[in-house]
Amino acid sequence: MPIFDQGYQHWRGTVGSRTWRWWAITWQGVKVQIQSRWVKILLAMSVAPSLALAAFLIFWGLVEQQSSFIQPLLGLLQGLPEEVRSGPKGYRFMIWTLAFNFFIMFQLFFSMMLVLVVGPDLISKDLRFNALPLYLSRPLRRLDYFLGKLGVIGFYLVLVTAAPIAIAYVLGVAFSMDVTVLADTWRIAAGAMLWSLVVIVSAGTLMLAISSLSRNSRYVSIIFVVWWFVLSTASTSVWSAMPRGPDQARPDWPRVISYTNNLWRIGEVCIGTEAAWAQWDQLLQSAQKTAAAGAAMATGMGGRGGPVRIGGVVTGNSGSSRPRPRPVREDDEASAAREADQRGSLRQTFPWQWSAAVLAGVFLLSVLILTTRVRSLDRLK
Repeated sequence: MPIFDQGYQHWRGTVGSRTWRWWAITWQGVKVQIQSRWVKILLAMSVAPSLALAAFLIFWGLVEQQSSFIQPLLGLLQGLPEEVRSGPKGYRFMIWTLAFNFFIMFQLFFSMMLVLVVGPDLISKDLRFNALPLYLSRPLRRLDYFLGKLGVIGFYLVLVTAAPIAIAYVLGVAFSMDVTVLADTWRIAAGAMLWSLVVIVSAGTLMLAISSLSRNSRYVSIIFVVWWFVLSTASTSVWSAMPRGPDQARPDWPRVISYTNNLWRIGEVCIGTEAAWAQWDQLLQSAQKTAAAGAAMATGMGGRGGPVRIGGVVTGNSGSSRPRPRPVREDDEASAAREADQRGSLRQTFPWQWSAAVLAGVFLLSVLILTTRVRSLDRLK
């Protein structure tokens, strides 16, 4: 059998930097995952919250301009306090912050679904086919391998978090037609981008750690579903079963059990949701005081003598100048309880440091699993 000695062959290609060697793994993983039908479906479905955020910011920019184009739609603002409707620019920070808060709340679901679809095969498949030693036989470090796999998850999470945030912010600023909107809202956009980075790093490393635990991607999916969906359901169940406090509100600490609630809590801190909700509560309290004062004045006028017209109905003298206090009824308590539950479903009151500690612990545990697990499996078996 002849042996052909090829001898030395000079490399004529360009030598890439070590800094970007992980990108080859990321790009190959992205091309493989985009062929999945479920990935395409989830990306298409995640467009809905993104369009809603962009449409609302555009709408609010036109409201600030008092544009005649949206006059038929101004009826949608009837539920807002009179101060907000009369001076929308003064409440720009509150409105923008709450809009981004709702976007974060809804987009977390699609983010977790994408991680569930994209992530299980990233390391488990390499372990199943003993491909890890082939990766490390190239000029790649373990860190490059991890960054390349994390980049696959990060690429798709950027498409549903950071990219919509940037596009919606640019459109909102453009339709506001006011330079001051940049000074009022840039912290919101920066905080939302920071939240996107937290989601990518936390959820990405968690999925990679779980993927390294088994060679079967189905087991990986089951573990992630338990960690995400089952714990979230348990958190909601425990919170609903908690006894109510004096203000008809339930304690909020059971929400720490949920992984997505912790991500949402960090998002609230990043964009400053607490300050926005405080301003909103102050507006509602002011509106309630004004309505109560008007009702008391009408009651007092009705008790002094002649008839008083209230809401098109003529009321007569009640025979007493002192209004009687209305007893608290059961439906009032039920209404207060429903309002407290509604507030609890839209905001969280437990300390954000708890969520930061939970996410930091999950990240350190994920890094520990990746470090020890891959070192023990980087040999052919």
